[in-house]
Amino acid sequence: MTKNIDFSQAFVSLSNSNIKPVYFLVGSDQFLQDYFINELESCLFKNQPIDKAVLMADDIGSKEVVNKLNESDLFSSKKLFILRNPNSLRGKTREEFIDYCLNPNTQHYLVIVYEEFGLKNKFLKTLGTNHGVISVSTPFENEMVKWVKKFFEQNGVRNISGKLTKKIIEAYGDSLFSLKNEIDKLSLSFSGDSEFTDDELDNFISTTRGYKKFELFNYLGKKETFLSLKLGRSLVSQDSSMLELLKPLNEFYQELLFAKIFSGTNQAKKSFSLLAPSILRQLPMYANNYSGKEIVSALKRLGKIDKQIKSSQIDDESAITEFIFSATSDG
Repeated sequence: MTKNIDFSQAFVSLSNSNIKPVYFLVGSDQFLQDYFINELESCLFKNQPIDKAVLMADDIGSKEVVNKLNESDLFSSKKLFILRNPNSLRGKTREEFIDYCLNPNTQHYLVIVYEEFGLKNKFLKTLGTNHGVISVSTPFENEMVKWVKKFFEQNGVRNISGKLTKKIIEAYGDSLFSLKNEIDKLSLSFSGDSEFTDDELDNFISTTRGYKKFELFNYLGKKETFLSLKLGRSLVSQDSSMLELLKPLNEFYQELLFAKIFSGTNQAKKSFSLLAPSILRQLPMYANNYSGKEIVSALKRLGKIDKQIKSSQIDDESAITEFIFSATSDG
């Protein structure tokens, strides 16, 4: 039976030098993956040179992955291996890999990273049973709060209000990498001030591209034509381009269509999305504001705009105006 290991507990164990030879990370949050691996590096090598190798069976072949793990070093030095996408191992090497993980080289440390959602076959389930699963999926909103606090404190900023914390998570909480990046930029903008007010920070957040994009999709979901137009025009004229918006717009209306078709059923969680978690959570509510015909029409219109922009037949402001008006206006 697969054993789930809490990320925080696993991280604290590393910090206390309780290091295991094999770790199995499951999830697609790049920040959490790097955060764990970097801490393991620090604990293993301390002030010594880091000896690390990334293994990918698609590049070097399944057999070579197992061979490299089994190689003996004349100097018996520590080495850290990162194996990404273990599912790409083929044939008998899967059994050989499982055997190696149960009896690893005493000087070798292995981190297995699987980015998909769920362990879908016997091989992956065996790894989960033998070594436990450490989740590196993007945390839920309630767990994001501590990361917001941590990232601000790293920048010397304390006492962020709950209201602003929620606003930051809504806008930038699609991944911890995105969250940290935006908080770093935010803190840098106020680096000359020893303190700043909630209103100052609130106003700044509201003008960032990430928050504008979050607001745009929220207004589109609610079919707020005027507010969508105002924000959409602002984005393409100052912060973004229509071409950049096409992919998230396509995903948004595709998700609305799925919500419409599969209403009341549980859909598989996506490992990656261009939409903020708070937008994804409200998709069923947004879908109620549209008919299936309107959603399909919006998707067709996006395909047409894509061709027009690439052939320079339409400018960004005209494209976003035409799209929003036709997608959100009833009738």
